[in-house]
This record gives sequence, structure tokens and C-alpha cells, in this order.
Amino acid sequence: MMIVLFHASLDSQICLMQDDKSATCFLLYCQKFIELVRVGELEEAVSYGRTKLAKFFELPGFEELVQDCVALLAYEQPHKSVVGYLLEDSQREVVADTVNAMILLRNPKVTDTQVCLRSDLEKLLRQLTASCLMKRQLEGDQGEAFHLHRVLNSGDE
Repeated sequence: MMIVLFHASLDSQICLMQDDKSATCFLLYCQKFIELVRVGELEEAVSYGRTKLAKFFELPGFEELVQDCVALLAYEQPHKSVVGYLLEDSQREVVADTVNAMILLRNPKVTDTQVCLRSDLEKLLRQLTASCLMKRQLEGDQGEAFHLHRVLNSGDE
């Protein structure tokens, strides 16, 4: 099951949250802010940031992402900036995975919470990474370091 987060559905996902200062809620607030910047609704993003993101600014563990989100406003082309990673699909995937895990953890039928925290794909990617690092170590740390994008694009290894 994959929840795909879009600009319009973020509000409904946020409404499902019981603790508006949880890490999951924080990620949803950040993603809503990011989506507003993505579509050029900068005034609304500023207003939204003041009301929703401001309360996380001083909380440990949240400050860096809040700063990166707000920094998107400083660039004419934020997707080309150092914080442009927030506008990539991978950021949406992180938020969707977090929401999915939260939903699964709240399922009363789930007894093993560790199963929910990692998808099969994530487990495979972790194994691939570990295998490539072990191969490099066995070769006397010779050769290139492991880069997932390179491996996925080359089709070998």
C-alpha cells in the first residue's frame, strides 16, 4: 500500500494526525509548505510557515529541516538551489513512507511493529548496499565507493 501525497491531499492527511507536534505531522506540514513553494504560491507558503512550521523551529531535531524549507523562499529557482532536494520526488516518498508506517503502526491487528518500519524494497536496498560495501572491503578497499544511483542506472553489479 502506497499513499501518494499531493498538494490537495496533504490537508486531509494532516487532519488525521492526533498529535500536531509529532514527527509525522511535522513532515506533513513541511511537505505542504514545499508543495506551496513548488506551485509558486509564495505568499500562502509564508503564511502557512508562520502558523504551522514556526512551532517546530526551536524543537530539537526539527530545526534543520525547517530552515531548509524556509530557505526555498530565498531562491528564484529553488529546484536549482542547495535546498532543491526538498522539491524532488524522493522527499515526497520519505513523507509518504512515514505516513504509511504511522498508519500501519496504528493498526490493532499488527503485532510486530518492526515489520511496518521497513518496506521490502528498503530491506533489499540495505542488503545491496551492505553487499557492495563488503565486496569493496574484500578487495582491499580498492575501487569506487558504492553509489546507489550509479548501480541502478548501470544495470550491472
